[in-house]
Amino acid sequence: MAMAIPIPSRQLFINGEWREPVLKKRIPIVNPTTEEIVGDIPAATAEDVELAVDAARQALSRNKGKDWSSASGAFRAKYLRAIAAKITERKSELANLETIDCGKPLEEAVWDIDDVAGCFEYYADLAEGLDAKQKAPVSLPMENFKSYVLKEPIGVVGLITPW
Repeated sequence: MAMAIPIPSRQLFINGEWREPVLKKRIPIVNPTTEEIVGDIPAATAEDVELAVDAARQALSRNKGKDWSSASGAFRAKYLRAIAAKITERKSELANLETIDCGKPLEEAVWDIDDVAGCFEYYADLAEGLDAKQKAPVSLPMENFKSYVLKEPIGVVGLITPW
């Protein structure tokens, strides 16, 4: 018989802190194997998104952009790699939770967690690669003109992902 795994309580992470949704709405987590409600997650609404976007805009421009928006790819990659390392460190726990949440075999959930960590590593590699591409010259047919590519953040982006 499998040992019961405690389902952690979840909140929204906005402006550097964990908080309940503005409207206090929650979505139940149903174990598809047993159809038992095993926990719940916050149901963010437009009000929460506004708070998150405002906080992200402030963070992006903090310290005249030196903290993040003008940070090098290598600097950003360190954060992405730290996330990947923490996911890998907690792989067993996260895979067990994924099995409860999705009803999939544990072996497949372990692969999923490895894939999650791998995604953070992949994007860390891309971030580092951007540094070498900054100010790459663009070939032009006229010698008296010079052109180069400079990649800059455009600002805060809100996304909804399917998982």
